[in-house]
Amino acid sequence: LFSDFNKFRQSSCGVQFFFTPEIPAGYRCQNIVGFVEELVVNDDPEYQWIDKIRTPRASNEARQTLFFKLSGELQRRIGLKVLELGGNAVIGYRQYFDLEGETGIVVR
Repeated sequence: LFSDFNKFRQSSCGVQFFFTPEIPAGYRCQNIVGFVEELVVNDDPEYQWIDKIRTPRASNEARQTLFFKLSGELQRRIGLKVLELGGNAVIGYRQYFDLEGETGIVVR
């Protein structure tokens, strides 16, 4: 059996993310808590000094890996906020990446 006990509450285990704007079939809403948003910022590997000696493929792989990690971090943070508010699901989840050039990558 798996339990959702984590004394540091770093996990958002148990929170379901639905990308549809309505409640999916088979589920029912008991309570609407409100809106949840989060912002994650990180340096863009395309603008690091090491990128000058990387091959284009290695540079793209570094960026794709960062996108994957930032996506997971954003979902974890939103999931933690949902748990703090007493919820167990996110309806209408949307994720956007903004490439800010030398400033970095913003995920919202």
